[in-house]
Amino acid sequence: MSLNTNTFVRPTGFRRLNLDMLATRDRADQFTGVPKGTAKPLTYLAAFQEAEPYLGLPSHAFKLISWLVKQTMPVDWEEGSRPIAWPSARRQQEFLNLSAARVKALNRALYEAGIFVLRDNPQGKRYGRRDPAGRIIEAFGFDLTPLAERYAEFVRLAAEARTERNRMKELRGRITMARRAIRQAGEMLEALGPMPEGWRQLAIDIAALTSAARRVERSEEMTLAVNSAERLKAEAEQWVRSTAQPVDISPVGLVCEPHITSTNLAINLSDTVIAAGKSRGGVASDDPNPQGVPSEPSPPSKPSAERTYKVHVNELCELAPRLAQHLVGAAPNWRDVVDAAGTWLRHDLGVSVSLWNEACRIMGRETAALALALVSTKPAEHFSTTPGAYFGGMVRKAEKGELRLERTLWKLRDAKYGKVDARRLN
Repeated sequence: MSLNTNTFVRPTGFRRLNLDMLATRDRADQFTGVPKGTAKPLTYLAAFQEAEPYLGLPSHAFKLISWLVKQTMPVDWEEGSRPIAWPSARRQQEFLNLSAARVKALNRALYEAGIFVLRDNPQGKRYGRRDPAGRIIEAFGFDLTPLAERYAEFVRLAAEARTERNRMKELRGRITMARRAIRQAGEMLEALGPMPEGWRQLAIDIAALTSAARRVERSEEMTLAVNSAERLKAEAEQWVRSTAQPVDISPVGLVCEPHITSTNLAINLSDTVIAAGKSRGGVASDDPNPQGVPSEPSPPSKPSAERTYKVHVNELCELAPRLAQHLVGAAPNWRDVVDAAGTWLRHDLGVSVSLWNEACRIMGRETAALALALVSTKPAEHFSTTPGAYFGGMVRKAEKGELRLERTLWKLRDAKYGKVDARRLN
């Protein structure tokens, strides 16, 4: 006669266990307790609280565990004992404000998740007794041993979650910066002339990418979105450079050098030179600057910012990340720094073209770029008015010989590297 596996099995009256619950019980049985005097129940509870959002537990989990832990004593967690709390089922229902069925479901879920072990007496009752010294003699109820046994795991989970949150925050900031840079590039392209042929598709791509990134929850996926956004940003900025490069933005001289413009607009200077030549010998002179017509002296060359302030481009990129985000290429030089400061960073900080040109004339191109980069490192609350006005004040100080960029630079280095290590850089 064969046995039918579907036949009715008479209940035993004991709690039905699955493999997860058996594994939790076996791990708890192997834990012998912490050394005497080292038990810290509230520390175990704090670690569980930090990790609880990432364990996939039902609601009321922490409320219940916190309540149970506070019913134990430190001596219960030490060697030779076991941290067991034994509130009645009715008291648990009143505390959690849940029905009996929901309380049973919660207890089973936490048992299966390895948060505690339910130690039942033969009649399924919960109770306990302590000796005059406070040590548990006999107890049946919630065995909280897994909280101590999994303490290191909870700490690790919480640390990994913090790292992930910080990483996601950084990546969201990068994708926001890329989106804003693309919008800024669009404004500049619109001002320079017809939009490039592929601009509409680029704008659609960054909008779709930004929308999709809002739903991303893992840094691995967000990194892919950020890389795509930054590639679109580099493409947009390259369009701006290509469009702006052929334009003669300084028809009377270099953009950051003195502009020498004659105020004698009604006089033809070539006729004046010819007339002067004829008056001396009756023949026009081939000398573009005949004797007697003084010429403006060439402006003195400004010293290199790297040599003056002992700051390399790579270090400046670390100290001024807002400048660094506008630099392209693996090895930017000071010319790239000046271009990025005069085109992009200037626009970000609200510095007008005329003020930038004046700063270049007074300080020199590299020093002006360095000064603007230092302004970009200051928080918004540092400025009483605007970053552009603050930069204008620096230009006035430089004109009087009172600007001391090296002090600001060293202060920034000390904050970034520490006072000892910063001075070893040079």
